[in-house]
Amino acid sequence: MSIPAQPRTVVTAAQTLWDSAARFATQPCVTDLDAPGGPQTLSYSELTDRAARIAGGLAGLGAEPGDRVALLLPNSIAYVASFLGAAAAGLVVVPLNIRLISSDYQHMLTDSGSRILVTTSEFLQRMPELAGLPGLTVITADADSPGCQPLDQLEGESLTEPLGRDPSAPASLMYTSGTTGLPKAVILSDRSWAAIADRAISVLRMTDGEVTLHAAPLTHGAGFLLLPTLMLGGHNVLCRSFSGEEALDIIDQYGVTGTFLVPSMIRMLLDATPAGWRAPATLRRVYYAGSPIDPATFREATEAFDGRLVQSFAQMESPMFFTVLDEDGHRRAVQDAGSSLSRSAGRVLPGVQLRIVGDDGQEAAPGEPGEIVARAPQTMNGYWNRPEATALALADGWLHTGDVGYLHEADYLYIVDRKKDMIVTGGSNVYAREVEEVLLELPQVKDAAVIGTPHRIWGEAVTAVLVPAGAERDAGKVVTACRAKLAGYRVPKRVEWVDSLPRNAYGKVLKQQLREQFSVDA
Repeated sequence: MSIPAQPRTVVTAAQTLWDSAARFATQPCVTDLDAPGGPQTLSYSELTDRAARIAGGLAGLGAEPGDRVALLLPNSIAYVASFLGAAAAGLVVVPLNIRLISSDYQHMLTDSGSRILVTTSEFLQRMPELAGLPGLTVITADADSPGCQPLDQLEGESLTEPLGRDPSAPASLMYTSGTTGLPKAVILSDRSWAAIADRAISVLRMTDGEVTLHAAPLTHGAGFLLLPTLMLGGHNVLCRSFSGEEALDIIDQYGVTGTFLVPSMIRMLLDATPAGWRAPATLRRVYYAGSPIDPATFREATEAFDGRLVQSFAQMESPMFFTVLDEDGHRRAVQDAGSSLSRSAGRVLPGVQLRIVGDDGQEAAPGEPGEIVARAPQTMNGYWNRPEATALALADGWLHTGDVGYLHEADYLYIVDRKKDMIVTGGSNVYAREVEEVLLELPQVKDAAVIGTPHRIWGEAVTAVLVPAGAERDAGKVVTACRAKLAGYRVPKRVEWVDSLPRNAYGKVLKQQLREQFSVDA
């Protein structure tokens, strides 16, 4: 089944559920592997009934179309039903990453103007101050909590059909995973969600009978596979935390056909596989995105999964699909030792306009790096209550990604850095990512981040902050190995060893923290 990138008719996520329930009423829709008392499965009709009751209950609390409802929930039936129930009531959903801290949630709840928060007693026990935020009604999805209403006891008449709304109106506020400053809320409409779902079905070649394992958080990348799976009458299998060993068991037991993982999860999955393991024939693809993948993991995964890997590049402002490195690209990258495809983010997709522009705003020559700007059907409306940031991000009708890359032959995109992470040393530009790729190939290096630190002669010194793979911490060997593969000005002038790299809740390295730490000693 192939659906064009631009949806023919835009409906809400809730209407998609209602439509699928009419066709697949008794088929399994969602299984919560970590539900209290053991795995719980709801059919399409059962999930629709639950979402309808939640929609009526939220309306009974006084929530009106356009109001924001925040979800602080792990992957669970409660999350899926609340997301779809809020959509059915015409509300704007605000998914919150469960790995953040109280100050993050207070900012997001206040910034979004959320009227309702659906969460669990566990979060409220850790952060009781959330229940005291002015104008916020807190609902618990599990046990009773003082002053909070249980989700399954909300009063209100179940909706028979989801409320309609303008397909370009806000449907969700998705907070960015930036490594500096307060996160901004990306406004995605029903039109954006539908475009992402249609593109996922096409690019990932999803078909009827999909069994999608949601092991990564539904609040971000994994959540964008929920809607296309519902559209196809597929089965969504949810787990709240990731373990390589458990994921292998789930893939076998449930006949998983596809999953979304970030590269670190692929590494964990590979480490859990017994010698000689090969992916079962039922697993059609492992789709990954979110961060660079190291060369060793790329090769091992391509071999272990028989090339059934798909990588994409985009960002939350225009989720999931600007470019795609498909199965053929993965296989060719491994088979041809001289191929550069393992470093590529893939080929620009039909229906996506993508350009590389220099600092002067002019289009860069082929092979020359510059900022990646793009146009795509799924692009955000803008940032919530951030008109200046919106104007900058969407200047001249193009999304300015802040990523630096270049286009090679056949429209393959290569990403070299975040624009703000570029290092200027002795008047020359050094992109941290290209140095990191070399460092991660060294056997003595487990993890790497490259930053610029102040230097009295060069302005900035290329500084490698490394996590050792073993006991050896020989900076000289690292520099020597880099000299064989990098131009002299790109070779680290300074090497620092650490036990681990600081990362935010989304797994991104906090380079500003590293700059502050090591600039003091520069």
